Amino acid sequence: MQTDVRSVRAPEESARAFVYRVLSTYIKEMFLHPGEKLAETDVAAELQVSRTPVHDTFSRLEREKMLRPVPRGAVVPPLNTDMIRQTVWMHRTVSQAVLGELYNHRPTTLEPLEHCVAAELEALQGGAIIKMARLHLEFHRTLYSLAGREPVIDVLERNSGDLYRLLRMMESADLWRYVAEQHSAVVQGLAMRDYEMAAHALEAEFDLVKPLLEECRYQRPYFFE
Repeated sequence: MQTDVRSVRAPEESARAFVYRVLSTYIKEMFLHPGEKLAETDVAAELQVSRTPVHDTFSRLEREKMLRPVPRGAVVPPLNTDMIRQTVWMHRTVSQAVLGELYNHRPTTLEPLEHCVAAELEALQGGAIIKMARLHLEFHRTLYSLAGREPVIDVLERNSGDLYRLLRMMESADLWRYVAEQHSAVVQGLAMRDYEMAAHALEAEFDLVKPLLEECRYQRPYFFE
């Protein structure tokens, strides 16, 4: 495990919170690949903390299914294809309901969503593909927030770890530009009170996941179970 700026501990951050933040981020962002093994002693030495917060973090990540216990450590689990498909179905279904709420109870401003799209386009222009999965997540969180449904997206995100890791594997700028275009169409549809336009754009975005999953499973079968 090689550390970088994300591994810098904030002055007010407890050792346990620090270790959890680093490991969960590394797993979600695919800096730690599926199948990679971690040992508590190595992580403690790398992050310059005692073994106790590392042990506690391993236990927490195992409960959250981001690590699997193995003798003398833990391993980053492979992506579960069935879970990804189920997660996409949940997002697709609930997002349509959220769009309906935004259509019936139009928010006072769509600027937060517009800022999300602008951030995506800026990242693409700068070649920062690595940011796109996180910006994609921020767009959907903002969409739910405008509808007052933060608790719903909280639940969805807790079950979306493998979907997020899959999106981190999408390295095509053209595909991410297509996603940004669909997000822009969602905003435009909401602004014009055109539910069908917004709903179609979200459907088009979710439709990308199936071919992406198939391509990634073909290119890196050892990342999946």
